Amino acid sequence: DVTFNKVVSDEHDLFGCCCYFGTHGGITAAARHIGNRDVKSYYGDTREPEQVQVRDLADEIRRVVRTKLLNPKWIEGMKRHGYKGAGDISKRVGRVYGWESTTQEVDDWIFDEIASTFILDKENRRFFQDYNPWAMEEITRRLLEAESRGLWNANPDVLQALRETYVEMEGWLEEKMGDIEGAFQGGSVDVFSSEDVKEWDRIMREFKSKVDTEFH
Repeated sequence: DVTFNKVVSDEHDLFGCCCYFGTHGGITAAARHIGNRDVKSYYGDTREPEQVQVRDLADEIRRVVRTKLLNPKWIEGMKRHGYKGAGDISKRVGRVYGWESTTQEVDDWIFDEIASTFILDKENRRFFQDYNPWAMEEITRRLLEAESRGLWNANPDVLQALRETYVEMEGWLEEKMGDIEGAFQGGSVDVFSSEDVKEWDRIMREFKSKVDTEFH
């Protein structure tokens, strides 16, 4: 009836790697689906061995969002790393999306504030434009995807501004890239169903059978 993980140091947190929402979040989603009932999710805090705490997942997400992702000092520290800092911010936003996709434990205000802080704020927007516009595009696209999938009940004003910014962003990204000749690989978000997985399994079995026949 419950899923559990723990944090042992501020050096690592639940947005630090996609493996956290992939495992803890994935197990939570699986337990809810198989059991057809709500499953509570908790996070243990053992950073201070003498003051061990347990909080629910939603509270842990809020804690890390406030202390890191939306913390002005943390943001300024990331900005000092230029291109990589922008990319790392983008990765963390993607993991917020991952937690909401698997557990539905991310508050709407968190997505609102991510949009307002990193995309709609003029200073931070200029930082992304100068150092890593592709990270900015990834953040914006991921936010719009969250809203379109019903994962984020967005503030209407924030959503409208985000959509307008994305249209503008596509324009100056195309201008920045110029004419492209030959193959080009860019980021994309692809959605696959369980039927797609079954089809992959069928294809792989056919391929394996063919290889076994040819080499034996």
